[in-house]
Amino acid sequence: MARSTQECRTVEHVKQEERVPAKDAGELLHAKHAFPPNNLGYCGPDARGKILDYLHGSSAESLLPFLTRFEAAYPFVKMIAKSTGMKPFDHRVTEAYWLGNSLLNQVPPSNFFEFTHKDLALSRGMAGKKGGMGKEEAKLLFRKLGSLAKPHHTFYVLNMYAKAGEKSESKEKLLQLLDSCRISWGKVLEVKRDTLIVERSSLVEMEDDRLLTLAPPKEKEVGYDPEIRPFNTIRRGDWVSLHWNFASEKLTSFQLRNLKYFTALDLKATNRSVATTSISF
Repeated sequence: MARSTQECRTVEHVKQEERVPAKDAGELLHAKHAFPPNNLGYCGPDARGKILDYLHGSSAESLLPFLTRFEAAYPFVKMIAKSTGMKPFDHRVTEAYWLGNSLLNQVPPSNFFEFTHKDLALSRGMAGKKGGMGKEEAKLLFRKLGSLAKPHHTFYVLNMYAKAGEKSESKEKLLQLLDSCRISWGKVLEVKRDTLIVERSSLVEMEDDRLLTLAPPKEKEVGYDPEIRPFNTIRRGDWVSLHWNFASEKLTSFQLRNLKYFTALDLKATNRSVATTSISF
């Protein structure tokens, strides 16, 4: 029997996902996306120097003792790995969390539900940060969102928006923070010494309501480090992932499609949450 077009695409995507370039590729991808907020002092241990040395290739010391101390990112990849029978820093696992791939669809909703009101709250609490939710709140959230809830970084970030009140005086600032914190994408228009001019869509509210959408792309200048590969060969027309106004990774066409797809799903989930409840992580 001939395969359907959708089945062929699925087989093709799985083959592309299995092309892991190096043994430490997952650790490297994770470090690239964890570095920008860590460098700003927002997340994880005081390890910016260690992470940067690793990304520059000037240190062979494993980053695992540091990456496992990120209070949200590590619990997420650990849960995805446990749910799919893989290791936390397998390339497909870290790619799933930061950019999105088919592994997110393999995580049982029950696992994500338990993680939401147990492991995440515990990890953030131990780091002295507020996070997670009670069991009854989690039940309500997952009942509302169903299969839209995915253990994806952008879902975790955007869902915090639902908690902000309609008359919040800091709503504009919150939107700017969430837009920086989510993993976005940009097309390189110009390469400078330590910045890139990219075309990128910002997170905005729809007119006359609190629902979120992406604005038409505009030019934006972001930071990058030419000593972090593959940015030593970055050029006009390339696509990059962006985290806290910093270019984290050069995206393959497959990764770009996945990031766009799961971001759209995350926005749909957030908007449903905004429309029906004020519960969030």
